[in-house]
Parts: sequence; structure tokens; C-alpha cells
Amino acid sequence: MSTVDTLIQASEVVNQGIVRGAPIGNRFDASQIAPNIAEGERRFLKNFINSEFFADLLAEKNATPCNYNIDIGPIVQAFPTNTAYETLWTQWLFPYLSKTSLFESITWIVIQIGSNGAFLNNTQFGENIGIAGLKQVKDDLLQSIEGVQPSIIKFLCDNKTDYPLWDYTGYCDDCDNSKNKIGRNAGFVLR
Repeated sequence: MSTVDTLIQASEVVNQGIVRGAPIGNRFDASQIAPNIAEGERRFLKNFINSEFFADLLAEKNATPCNYNIDIGPIVQAFPTNTAYETLWTQWLFPYLSKTSLFESITWIVIQIGSNGAFLNNTQFGENIGIAGLKQVKDDLLQSIEGVQPSIIKFLCDNKTDYPLWDYTGYCDDCDNSKNKIGRNAGFVLR
């Protein structure tokens, strides 16, 4: 039985070398993402993955952080005993949850709160992007997250026999259901 309480672990978001799920640097501190992972899963994944399926994914997940980059260590699959779950993970959930974790964390990475109040985090090696830049990054991440979710649902619908615990009611049988619209909202309208 797994000992993880979230599907993705902070080290999986950060330490994947060239195979990484979120657009962050190699020296990124995983502890800045860890407290926000559960919120990202609750907000974005658990609205279409039912609790029974989520619990089974957790139980089946390897407690050792996955690694798919031979350059940083041996290959470690997230679901070594379940090929359907491994496929779902590598193709969809790994990059999706990496981005949801970063989305939930980025505000508290850019803005720090201390005894002297809220302030922008600046270092001697780079310039903070500020509030406007933070809003742009969050908007881009949200567009990506919302754009991928219908594709994950479509994948699950197309392969629902491989995921019998997933409750596809309202997702697969109604072609006019707005939950199944695939696409990305670029934020502007072309006429």
C-alpha cells in the first residue's frame, strides 16, 4: 500500500531534468511547492475524478517519487504494477498536476509574507516579475490547465474500460455536455 497522500510529490514536479511537468528551473526549491499540491489536486483534479478512483490511484501509486529521465537516476515508474494507470500518469496526469501545483504555489513564491508584511521576493541574481508578471504567469498556467482537462476526460472516456473506477456519468454519454469541450481559451475573439 502506498504511503503518499497526494498523487504528485514536490520532487516529481521539480526534479525531472529535461522531462519536467512544469516550466521551472533546475535549482527550484521543492519545499515551495509541497504545501500547495493538495490544493491543486482538490481544485483541478477532484472535480472530474471521483473519490473512489482517486483513492485507488493513491493506493496504487509508488511511494518512491517517479523518474523518467535516465540522466538524473534510474527510471522509477509511478504505477509499476498497473499499466493503465501508468499510461494515464505519463501522458496526462503528471504534466497536468505539475502545472496545477505550480499554479497554486506561484503567488506565494513571488510574494512573501513576513513579520514586516507582504513583500515581493527579490534576489541579487534576478529581478522579480512583480504583480503584473505574476498575473500573466498565472493566467498562462490557468489557460493551459483548463485547456488540458477536457483532453484528459476524453482520454478517460475513450479508455473507460481500462479505468472501471472512474465515474464517467455526465462526461462520456452526452456529446453536448460542456464538460467535454476540448480547446484553449486564448482570451480574445476573432471575427
